[in-house]
Amino acid sequence: MKVEIKKFGEILTSRPAGHDAGLQIKAYFKPEANERLELDFQGVLAMGPSWLDEVLSILEAEYGKDRVICLPSDNPSVAESLKIIGQQKS
Repeated sequence: MKVEIKKFGEILTSRPAGHDAGLQIKAYFKPEANERLELDFQGVLAMGPSWLDEVLSILEAEYGKDRVICLPSDNPSVAESLKIIGQQKS
């Protein structure tokens, strides 16, 4: 199941906003038992690592680290945030 992160805004920076987004994703996206939850960052202009960390903390607690996947992004802001929190290799 793919989640379009741009639905939460084009600029994603604060931990409280990430917390809200994580709770919304958890409430509205219900993957099947073995289905992956793929986070698609296409269309996001800027993202801070604290926002992403908060979202991932909520989703990984609910679905497990193996089922929450961050899709790669060419956007430098997104790529750096993924790298900082250990979701993407440099």
